[in-house]
Amino acid sequence: MELPLLKKVQKPPNCALYTAQLSSLLNLMCNNVALNAEDDVVRDACIGCFQQASTANNNQPSLTDLRDCAENYLSDTRYEECSAQIDTNPGSGPCVTGYCRFVSCIRRINSDLLIAQCYEQASADNDAIFEEDQITLVKNVTSCILARARCASINPITGERQTSSLTTTTYDKWGKPKTTTVSLYNSLQITPEGNLRIIRLPGTTNIQNYFCTAQPNLRESSWLEYSC
Repeated sequence: MELPLLKKVQKPPNCALYTAQLSSLLNLMCNNVALNAEDDVVRDACIGCFQQASTANNNQPSLTDLRDCAENYLSDTRYEECSAQIDTNPGSGPCVTGYCRFVSCIRRINSDLLIAQCYEQASADNDAIFEEDQITLVKNVTSCILARARCASINPITGERQTSSLTTTTYDKWGKPKTTTVSLYNSLQITPEGNLRIIRLPGTTNIQNYFCTAQPNLRESSWLEYSC
């Protein structure tokens, strides 16, 4: 007698989590827009418009409202090109889609702004004329990007609140819990399209034990006030 095949039950997607992540990203974008315009009124209006649009469709995003907000507040800004990336006619599904290219565009602009800000800070007292100064500049720009993306309370690319550590709980064979806190460190990656990606790894990640390895585990430098 053949036993029936068991079907793997997939958990439904967490639409509320996606909406919260979208809202955090849009808040950061509006803050960056206002930073350029030095106008708190613009920032508050931008945040209000996008926050309402993010939940206007039964607590999920309204794509047409997102497009309208983008057209009103992103024109003549670094994010202007992202407005055209909203697909107002996506396929059906449990969660609203159609804004993923918009999100990718915003993250790319955010990462470009982070690089530009770190370059400005690192080059303030370094004109990088000589090779030694050029090397120092590259190291300092990299340290700035890593430290700001790790130690800032708000992630400068995704807009989400973050912590520099990870707490996990495991249980021994008697069921006794053991809590462990591990520091998180960042690694930089540049995609073939030229986009910056920041990958978070636990500090216990072992580095391959190559010849004369100086540091077996991940460590990371700080930058100015960004130290954690």
